[in-house]
Amino acid sequence: MMQPRIPRSLSLLFPLFFLSGFSGLIYESIWSHYLKLFLGHAAYAQTVVLIVFIGGMAIGAWICGRFAPRIRNPLLAYAAAEFVIGWCAIAFHRVFVGATDWAYATLLPATCSAEGWCLSSWILAAALILPQSVLLGTTFPLMTSGILRALPQDPGRRIGLLYFLNSFGAVFGVLASAFLLIPTIGLPGASMTAGLLNVLLALGVYLIARRSGIPAPAPPAPRSAGNGASPGLLLWVALLTGLSSFVYEIVWIRMLSLVLGSSTHAFELMLASFILGLALGGAWIRGRIDGLRDPRRFLAAVQFLMGLLAIATIALYNASFDAMAWMLAALSRTAGGYVLFNVGSSLISMAIMIAPTFMAGMTLPLITFLLMRTPTGERSIGYVYAWNTLGSIAGVLFAVHIGLPQLGLKFSLASAAMIDVLLGVALAWPAGTPAVMRWRAAALASLAIALAGSMVLDIDPARTASGVFRYGVAALPSSSTVLFHRDGKTATIDVVRHAEGHLYIQSNGKPDASYRPATAGSGEPSPDEYTQVLLAGVALAHRPLAQDIAVIGFGAGISTATILASPAVRRVDTIEIEPAMVEGARQFRPANEAAFSDPRSRIVYEDAKSFFARSGRRYDIVISEPSNPWVSGVSSLFTQEFYARLRRSVNPGGLLVQWIHSYEFSTPLLASVLAALQAGFGDFVVYQSGNDLLVVATTGDRLEAPSEQAFLTPGLGRLLARYALRGLDDLDLRRVAGRATLERLLPAIPANSDYQPYVDSHAAEARFLRTTVDRIDEIHRYPIPLIDLFEHRRWHRRGSASEPQRTNAGASARPSPEALIDLIGGDGAGIGRETNRVYAGTLRTAYRLLLQECASASTTAELWDAMVSLAILVNPASRPDRAQAFWLGAAQSGCIARLPGRYATWLALFAAVGARDPQGMTRLATALLDGGGLTPGQREYAVLSALAGSLARSDAASAQQIVERWMPQLTEAQRNAPAFRGLRALSGL
Repeated sequence: MMQPRIPRSLSLLFPLFFLSGFSGLIYESIWSHYLKLFLGHAAYAQTVVLIVFIGGMAIGAWICGRFAPRIRNPLLAYAAAEFVIGWCAIAFHRVFVGATDWAYATLLPATCSAEGWCLSSWILAAALILPQSVLLGTTFPLMTSGILRALPQDPGRRIGLLYFLNSFGAVFGVLASAFLLIPTIGLPGASMTAGLLNVLLALGVYLIARRSGIPAPAPPAPRSAGNGASPGLLLWVALLTGLSSFVYEIVWIRMLSLVLGSSTHAFELMLASFILGLALGGAWIRGRIDGLRDPRRFLAAVQFLMGLLAIATIALYNASFDAMAWMLAALSRTAGGYVLFNVGSSLISMAIMIAPTFMAGMTLPLITFLLMRTPTGERSIGYVYAWNTLGSIAGVLFAVHIGLPQLGLKFSLASAAMIDVLLGVALAWPAGTPAVMRWRAAALASLAIALAGSMVLDIDPARTASGVFRYGVAALPSSSTVLFHRDGKTATIDVVRHAEGHLYIQSNGKPDASYRPATAGSGEPSPDEYTQVLLAGVALAHRPLAQDIAVIGFGAGISTATILASPAVRRVDTIEIEPAMVEGARQFRPANEAAFSDPRSRIVYEDAKSFFARSGRRYDIVISEPSNPWVSGVSSLFTQEFYARLRRSVNPGGLLVQWIHSYEFSTPLLASVLAALQAGFGDFVVYQSGNDLLVVATTGDRLEAPSEQAFLTPGLGRLLARYALRGLDDLDLRRVAGRATLERLLPAIPANSDYQPYVDSHAAEARFLRTTVDRIDEIHRYPIPLIDLFEHRRWHRRGSASEPQRTNAGASARPSPEALIDLIGGDGAGIGRETNRVYAGTLRTAYRLLLQECASASTTAELWDAMVSLAILVNPASRPDRAQAFWLGAAQSGCIARLPGRYATWLALFAAVGARDPQGMTRLATALLDGGGLTPGQREYAVLSALAGSLARSDAASAQQIVERWMPQLTEAQRNAPAFRGLRALSGL
């Protein structure tokens, strides 16, 4: 049968309602983000955000249901609501900043405790978004009422179409917000864009409503004889299916975060897939709903299938790890590969969620259609939306605070599925004809299948703990054991022991810390142990008498335990957002015993931003070692707003010690974090531990030099020595550079901000691409010690330094320079790895032939490049006095007297570079360049030495002469080498 023609003006309402869904999800994403910046990311805070947002929408929908017959023109009311929403969005950022600044400075310290919930912050959060949320809750009922009054034919089709368009627009709103608007124009710009869209949309609907006559609501229809379901039952179905659907959403997002990763991009892709299923379900039912013989029984079948399909997702879920592993193996680590990775992630999400959400998308149109045929009439539109939204609030409370922590992922999902199956039973149960008896049998069979499925199907912990999104391996090897597993309120925590006894604690599949017991394998500490101990060691070296210390992130608890080894410490507050993390860390005893048993240790379960805003305490040192900033929510601990507020919690002259990873990160991302840090702190210096960077920043203008005192403290000194930190020499070896140097070396990138989240928008891609902070790695590859020359760094001269533990390929492939100096005349047995022994052997051979066995002049000329390589290895990472003594000793060799004089000049240049003598470097290198006869590698070293010496002395005229005369003789590759790039940045050339 042909559908009646829709007037052109009214047909425009449908695409406009698509745009309403588009902007509505932008608001949900942005406003939730704003409120989490204020309330934090703790489980109760996330619950408050959802309750305020969803609760406001429920209130709005209920108001529409209650007063629907009195609204003369729903489309005009809809236009007014959208207009006000738009202007609220345009003004939201300024209002939010002003309100929260006042709250941080005045309200929270006066009315809130440091831990737990805070009523005043909830009230302020509600005041910020509740009015808009109420208005958003009115949009669907008002638009639907207006359409149904103007086009009363086929009401089920209209309801389904509107539900589909609004949900389909929401899918694009999610994706546009995450991948386009926030990365390019930030949160304020995204909010203003959506607001302007709403204002224009409101004007369009207003013009249509003024031209189109909207009749009064039709009188409520008598109850249909074929309906068989009371309005009360249908409203309870709307509420309970809203509860189950929200439990599904929360559980599936947690499950899929173990497959796709926990980044903001991954979460938005999961949410978009969930909403797409709802939209497709609404689209499918819209063309069939008016022709259904028994909509109640059809709704019962939908509820059966939704519950059964939800249970079946457990089986699909285990297979999703194999799909991700295959995809990572197939994709190249490029920008194009990252696009395909996100597409593949969406397909995996849809494979899990699309079937049950398709069923869920049919429920609201069906329930509304059924209620429209009862005396409830038009009011049912608002009532159904309100009851469904209240169910969503109940689903949030159940999933976050009962389901996940008490039942776990599997049984939380099964509980929600059982609700849907039982709803189907309730709808199919009324007595009647033999056909009804068959429906009862089907209902009971569905219930039995759901129960059996929940008992038989299981989630494999070897898969959930595999970190497949990083490593591309679908499951842990059989030799690994999951010692601890808990689905916490904010993350799933695992402790895994591998075959060699190495322990990892993981959050949502990503290792956050590791520990190698002394009884495991070689007993050599893990790379993470070095970092955790160095965080505490470097903090106490710079501030040895610190008494009050805060640690952000518990991890394995080793940093906290190390801090407590100092007798000067009076109190350590460790702030951890996830209690399950602390429980899992108990597996790391005795390495972290002090964190649990020392009376000075206090573990606080709270979001760090909220804790510092409300506690009012001040600390001598704050150590920040949260999870990686690509994890959703974590990047807010690396923003200029957080650092500015954190400074208020640090005593004058106090320190912030910030952990940042250099792996799966990038130079621009590091530059953005360091620019943000300067919003709250002054001078800083960066140390390196393996692939981790430790930034020590002071509240003052100048960071005080480290002290030997921490290394001389009996208990603390012994602990640090186990991790190759025996004194200031060892600390110096790990020093990368200070603020003045890094500001020149790193690119100019916008500071990471809560409102312009540069890191959150780009870090997930850096993780996929496996990029590294190349500018930091380049510093270790400079042939001469540029940083020492420009910073005038003081090297300490007590004892002998230990080579710092590093895991980056460039460092691990080379022997210890100091060890090479010691072993140049020995057998090299102290140089551990085989690659190091071969490399050291080559250099030792050249040294022996040239300076001990007195090779001929021709052989010397052929081998002299090896001596330059030896200088490149020894000088940058050796103490100036030791490096200089080594080369001066070599110059005393009798072999040198038999060779042309330029070789003595070379050794003198090596000594000058080792001593960090800029004047000698320029003079000697220039002499070698003037003498000619250099190989390309020798010429490059000499030009670099001469130029660096001139620039370090601020001799611009000499530097200009060197550039004009000698730089053209270098190849393009040499001129663009890391050392020359660094030199240009440091000198401003």
